[in-house]
Amino acid sequence: MKRKALFAVLALLGLLMVFSWPSYQLPPRKELRLKANYLVRVISTPPGLDSELTRLTQENAEWGLFTLSYSVYAFTNMARLDSSFRAEAATSTQLAIRRMLSGPVAQAFRDPDVAEGADTISSVLYLGHLNLMLGCHRLLYPASPYRALHDSLSASLHRRLVAAPRHCLHSYPGGVWVPDNTVALASLQLHSDLTGSSYQAFCRQWVAYARQHLTDPRTGLLLSKPATRHQEAEEPCGSHLGWSIFFLYRCDPAFAAEQYRRYQQHFSTNFGPIRLYRERAGSYETSLGDIDSGPLVLGYSIPANAFAFGNAVALGDGRNAQRLRRVISIGSREITEGDELHYGVRFVDLSVSPMAEALLLHAETMTPWQNKPH
Repeated sequence: MKRKALFAVLALLGLLMVFSWPSYQLPPRKELRLKANYLVRVISTPPGLDSELTRLTQENAEWGLFTLSYSVYAFTNMARLDSSFRAEAATSTQLAIRRMLSGPVAQAFRDPDVAEGADTISSVLYLGHLNLMLGCHRLLYPASPYRALHDSLSASLHRRLVAAPRHCLHSYPGGVWVPDNTVALASLQLHSDLTGSSYQAFCRQWVAYARQHLTDPRTGLLLSKPATRHQEAEEPCGSHLGWSIFFLYRCDPAFAAEQYRRYQQHFSTNFGPIRLYRERAGSYETSLGDIDSGPLVLGYSIPANAFAFGNAVALGDGRNAQRLRRVISIGSREITEGDELHYGVRFVDLSVSPMAEALLLHAETMTPWQNKPH
């Protein structure tokens, strides 16, 4: 009996080794194209009450914004990985920018008392993503008609960030979040890569400042919110950290890698074949969470794990990326319809929102962008 028990234990350990060892591999080109087709259709559908993008934006303006922005980032990743996709990525990106500038998303962030135009919006959440999308289009298509807007918006963001308390701008009146500001930083870095502008120097200065003033003393991780006269500082949160690392990777890969290591150390548990990330360090609560984290089960949240997956892909941690991809696969099922592929929730008849599809495609294709001055 003892030998049988020992054999069973060794067999189990062997299986755990087998399942935990393989490294993440990029999905096949055909599969990625099918996923991109789904997002292109969502973006291409004219705004209206029956549009998925419109419905999503009406439910939450951020969800519509992130559907557009993360689709563009995913298309840019794919074009970097497969040059034959570049022209299609540029066309789809231009359409997404048009939706950002004049559709329901822009209306949701615009001050209704100010005249029409992107400069009537002060939210760094909207402007940071818009500017990064403009940079992506310029990267994909150097003759982009948005070059002048990209230059002026980059100059405006840089000027405002330099002057802002804590070098962070508000997303909503009185509400300042660090992760939203990392998007603006990435957009300034991309502008420098494309044009030779000096904004990359400020990105380095911001990181140096963040190390001293925007990190938690205990973990060394970026705060979710800095202290301002309108708000108290908020501790690091998993969903915010994973988000910030996405964009720090674009402007300071070394700092992104450092934050990723600390995030893994303080927020995750390795179960062998899978690894799970918590929303808050040392917290094991089960609750409905908040709008960013979603429901928490023993402290673990879906966004924390999904974003950590993209972080692992970006930073070349293939084994951890594969562990996290397994977590995503456990709860999802693929649905192929015509020339499109999207996801549903496993075991129940629930669809996955276009925003989640865009976030996942971006995460699984994370790669450096080919940034050369033009």
